Amino acid sequence: MESTKIKTNYFDYIDIDAIDNVNNIISNPKHLSKESAPSRASRKLHNGDVLFSIVRPYLKNIALVTSEYKNCIASTGFYVCTPISALCSEYLFYLLISPYCIESVMPYMKGDNSPSIRGNDLENLIIGVPSLNEQRRIVTKIHTINLIIE
Repeated sequence: MESTKIKTNYFDYIDIDAIDNVNNIISNPKHLSKESAPSRASRKLHNGDVLFSIVRPYLKNIALVTSEYKNCIASTGFYVCTPISALCSEYLFYLLISPYCIESVMPYMKGDNSPSIRGNDLENLIIGVPSLNEQRRIVTKIHTINLIIE
């Protein structure tokens, strides 16, 4: 996870409410001036990153960062998952929105009003990592199933 300082006069900011948690997409980033930037605006994004809200993770505010949003700045309310070379970013995205992942982090939530987890709780998840070819086959199958359902 990479932090950054805002270097331009205006920037696009992704807070937790910018995520459509029904479709798991970024849908409403804010365009802010540097002067009005919240202190939590510090997460640098890259194409293929996965945003995972560490605040109320059961709400599934999780989204894949597409090239359209790669230059945005995200809130510290997100854990930014940058896939290593052995992981296909779409596979990681589908894994993180899965019931397995969400249920696995629930025991680590702390707090009453805005229960949250720590980034380490997410990093310590045990996940299956098949070969890249198998990850791509899984992603293709998910896309096919989603097309049939829609």
